[in-house]
Amino acid sequence: MSARTPASQPTQPLSAAPSQRVQLARLALDAALGADGVVSSHAGPLGTRVTVDRKERLPGVLATALAGGGYGVELHLVTEVVPLHPLAERVRSRVVQAASAVGLDGALGPVDITIADVVGSNEVSEG
Repeated sequence: MSARTPASQPTQPLSAAPSQRVQLARLALDAALGADGVVSSHAGPLGTRVTVDRKERLPGVLATALAGGGYGVELHLVTEVVPLHPLAERVRSRVVQAASAVGLDGALGPVDITIADVVGSNEVSEG
């Protein structure tokens, strides 16, 4: 008997649904970009601060598996000139609320916010 699957038996297709890691990365990025004072995400000078899915790259967010289970999320953001600590807390709160709303709060670990750059209002309007 062979340990291989016989050709006559169908194999299970790969799931088209994104993993919890990718779901958390996407909702964290969406929550951050929806916060007043956040201009964009930032993938870093070499473009390595990304979460990659089969279909897309999510720049400026890293979702990393934790040893005890769940995923830590790092967001790298470009912001307007605003008080940064309160902004980071608002973003963190938005991420936690978004994860809870879709039932992923049990998978969400620490949410770290890095302000990669701060731009003035004239730089924001120039895009």
